[in-house]
Order: sequence, then C-alpha cells, then structure tokens
Amino acid sequence: MMFAVNILDNSTNNMIYVVHNNDLGYPMHLSYKTAKYKNTIYKSYFIAESYREGSKVKKRVLWPIGKLTNSQKEQIKMICKTMSDPQQVLTTLNQISVVESRPFLDLAVANALWDEWGFSMAFHDPVTQSDLSTDLIARVLTINKCVAPCSHYSIPQWAAQTSLSDVAGHSLENLNDDKIYYELDQIDANHRNLEDHLFQITYKKDKQSYDLVNYDLSSSYFVGIKCPVAHCGHSKDDKPHNKQVLLAIMVNDKGYPFKWDVYPGNTAEVKTLVGNVDACQKRFGLNNITLVFDRGLVSDENLEAISARGLKYISALDKDQIASIDKIEWDALDGVDWNNFKERLQDWDCYDESLSFKDLGIYEGRRYILGFNPVLCKEERTTRRGKIAAFEAFLVAKNKELACATRSRNPEKTRQTIFKELRRLKIRKCFDDPVLTEISLKRTNKQGKDSTIKSFQITVQKRPAQITAQIERLDGLCVFVSNHTDIRHQTGTFAFPGQKIIRAYRDKTKIEDAFKHIKSFLEVRPFYVYTPSHVRATYSICVLSYFLNKDLAERMKKINGIDYLNSKNLYAPFRNGDMVTLLDQLSGKTARKIVKLNAQQRELISKMQLKMPKMIM
Repeated sequence: MMFAVNILDNSTNNMIYVVHNNDLGYPMHLSYKTAKYKNTIYKSYFIAESYREGSKVKKRVLWPIGKLTNSQKEQIKMICKTMSDPQQVLTTLNQISVVESRPFLDLAVANALWDEWGFSMAFHDPVTQSDLSTDLIARVLTINKCVAPCSHYSIPQWAAQTSLSDVAGHSLENLNDDKIYYELDQIDANHRNLEDHLFQITYKKDKQSYDLVNYDLSSSYFVGIKCPVAHCGHSKDDKPHNKQVLLAIMVNDKGYPFKWDVYPGNTAEVKTLVGNVDACQKRFGLNNITLVFDRGLVSDENLEAISARGLKYISALDKDQIASIDKIEWDALDGVDWNNFKERLQDWDCYDESLSFKDLGIYEGRRYILGFNPVLCKEERTTRRGKIAAFEAFLVAKNKELACATRSRNPEKTRQTIFKELRRLKIRKCFDDPVLTEISLKRTNKQGKDSTIKSFQITVQKRPAQITAQIERLDGLCVFVSNHTDIRHQTGTFAFPGQKIIRAYRDKTKIEDAFKHIKSFLEVRPFYVYTPSHVRATYSICVLSYFLNKDLAERMKKINGIDYLNSKNLYAPFRNGDMVTLLDQLSGKTARKIVKLNAQQRELISKMQLKMPKMIM
C-alpha cells in the first residue's frame, strides 16, 4: 500500500512530503531517538513499523523525518492510525458535515435519575417480557413527561426525533401508540409495587423525613364524556362544566411522593383521609407520624379517627369553624387591623413578620393556636369592600335592564340571578335576601299594538353593621388545630411547640408544589385517555416524573441555592447537549458524537453526582 504524508513545518513553512510502500501491512507508528548536545536533549522523529522475527518483535525505520512540532506529531500519528485501521478515515474539516442533531443530554439526565432510584425494579408481576418491556415503556413515558410532555399518540414520533434509544440502551423502532396504551394497563397493575418501591427507597435514605406526612387532593378535568371515573364535582381548575377526577397524594417531609390514589370527580374529599391513614400504618408501618393536611379535610370524624389510631395531626380551621371556638376572646379582637395589631396583641408571640399567634391550649381534647396575619387582614377587607361595590354596581345595571325590559320577567329566575352573583363574589353573608317590586311597563310592538309587560325593581339591603363587624373580625385570623397535647412535666409547656405546628402547616406548600408541577409542567390536563386503568397509569407516570424532577431540583438547589422545580429552567442547562451525526463526504462514512459539554455543564453534572454515559464526560 502506497501512502503519502504532507506535513507543514510551521517554523520554516516548508512542506515535508513522505511516501512509503507498506504492502506488508505491518502496523506503522511514529517513534523518535534522543540526542544530547550542550545539556539539551533533542528528539529526532521517524516512521517505523513493528515486525516479528521468529519469536521476537522488532522495529525498523521506514522513513526518517527529524524535528517535529507538536501539531505535526499529532498529524502523523493520525495518519499512521488511519493506515493501520480500516475503520479510521483520513479527511479534512471541509469534508465534514453535520447531517442531523437530536436532543440527548436532558434525556440522559432524566434517565440517570431513573436508574439511580432503581425505578425499573418496581415493575414486576405482571409485566411484559419483550424488547419493549413494561419498565422500558414506563421509562420512555416518564422521561417524556420530564423533558417534553406530549400526548401518548405523539410519543413514538417524539422518540424517533430524539436520541432516546441511545439513552435508554434499547431500540424503540417498534414503538407505537397501541403498544403504549397496552402497557398503560400493565403500569396501572404495578401501582402498588411502585408505591412500595418509592416508600422503601426514600425511607431507607432518610427515616426522619417521615416524621411529617403531608396529604392533599386536587382535580383535573377531562375532554370528552367517556371516562367512567370522571364526574362533575367541585372544580379546582375553574372548569365547572367539565367532568373531572381527583388525585390524592401523600408526600414525606422532604416533598417526595410515596402514595397516590385516583378518585371519581364527585368524591367528597373529606371521605378519603381515613383510608390513607390506615395505609400509612398497615402497609408502610408508620406508627409514629404526624399527618399534615388542608383545612378542607378537617372534620370531627377524621380528627377522631386519626387520634384513635395513635397518630398525630396538624391542620387548620375554615373561617366558619373559627367562630365556634369558645376559647377565643372576641372582645379583645374587636377593631384589630393591620395598623394597630402590634399594640393590641402585645401578649401574642411573633412567628414572623406576617404572623402573630397565641396558643389557646386544649379545648375539648384538641389544641388550638390562633394566628393573625396583618397582610391577609388588609387584603381580605379591601377585597370584600371592592366586591360589595362591584355588586352594588351590578344591581344598578340590573335594575336599568329590568326597567327597559321588552318582555315579562320571571320573578324566581330574576331572584336566582342575584343570588348567583352574590355567591360568585363570595359576599352572600353581607346582604339580606333580594326583594322584588313588580312594575308594569307599556310597550308597543313592531305592528303598533300596545301591550303591558311585568318586570321588577330589585332591592338588596346590606346587613346591619354589627353583622358586618362579625364578618370583618375574622379577617386575617387563622386557627391551627392539632392533637399534639403532650406536656413537659419539668416546664409545664407543650412538648411540641406552637412554632413547629405553624411551620408544619405552612410547609404543606411542598405538596401544593406537587400538584402545581403535575398540572402545569407535566401537563396532565386535559386528559385524552378515558379507561380507568389508563387514567390511573397516566397519573402514576406523572408522579414518577415529579419525583425525578423534584430530586433534580433539590440537587441543583444545593449547588446554586435556586429552586428551579416549578420553572422552565429546570432542564435548561442540558438543552443544548445534542447528539449529532457527522458525514465524511470523501468516504461517505458517518459517525455520531455528543456535542462537547461546556464547563458549566460538566461542573453541574459532577456536583450532582449523576452517573452519566462515558461518551458524555
């Protein structure tokens, strides 16, 4: 084989031209000899080949070259490697083209988190044993939800346009929507296995994170009417005319989910708590925990059931429930607002700038802590007065409309219109029932015929000042309720301080983050699947995705102190890490490479301690 080498000598601008016949096919390499002159060592390079003579391996010089720069050395090494390996291509930068670029790094990050938490091990009995196994489909769906949420129908196309098969280490050539829908049934059948796995890995990592367990529910609406578990109910999505389902989630004190359920949309939320309390004890062995839940789940039945099981709880009361607490000294609260609360509530404790509180002690077996939020007080009072003004303007406009009526009006429908507006503005308690005064209006139709129609004028009286004062005195008030009633005998104080009760309830934002993330960033709504198992499986995928995103956000927060959980910037540092396909136009050969990571990406991945593919780093 004849080969030629053109090397530009940068020091002299002379071209070194090397030709040699290597038909024997022995491996060639660049070598050198050293010589010392006046305490300086010089290197003289040459191209050599190895050969065998009997049992000995020897080397012979093919072409002496002399002095080389570092750049020239690398060029000749590449040439020798190319001549010795048929897989190597000798070309120039001008002949290299990028023919394709596909997302890779962000998918690889989500995949590394999946592997680190061992999610694939949670899928067993039943699972599909094939090239496209149940855990592989769950991995694909979860990574999609993390980085680029789309419908199940669109996932095969999305996967084909990314480097997901390289990331997952499996061919996705046969992936289609029918396969996905089939595996959703299998994923749902593994719901309990997934819960057990998430609990075990999080409990093993941090047992103290289960001292407090948060529970809450939220609704998601449907497009279509076929889903058997979708029913009309109280919509938290402001979609009252859409059917919906409820998602219930339990998270530990770090915010990691470990249990979730899907309920029909017309399920009373307050009825869902006890079953989940029992699951904590019987399934997970959590017998010394405090359950934290929203005020909408508070009922005598729930609080008594939790106490009967030997568990603790922390929650809060609705405004209507606060008025029933006899231990509150209402006379002392009259006239308290955001301007004078510091002087009026001097004997109260300060939690922070937005909350003063007073521990009311134990009342009928439960402990109550009264709080006052001056910012909330001003906001509620200002908002209510604005709503009252808006209703009065609405009433003036409605009376003008009724005075100009061209047909008779139904008194009951007219009355219900007023009630509906009062309920919409949430100021029903501020006004008496509407009084309709009938009026007769003479009208002439297009044919010139006179007629008399019946309409009304509406009067709605504001309730007396003392009633309004009773409503306003609740502004800014909140009451925390708990069964943490144990007393330290040495000091006579509560073993569980009031500050901890308030902090635990306020920290329930961690479960609100879960719902916000699932709805807004994982785009669970609106649903386009309708069988119960598919709906439940979709939620399971969303929970797994939230778990991974929560973990990624926590790692990044430790590094730069910023919480990117509910932000579009969560995967932003990894968005430009594509896998590109390179084409050598001389040989027609292609190669795939990962775009070189920048320093920030390398540092971030290193500090997060993610086990990434070797080709990346």
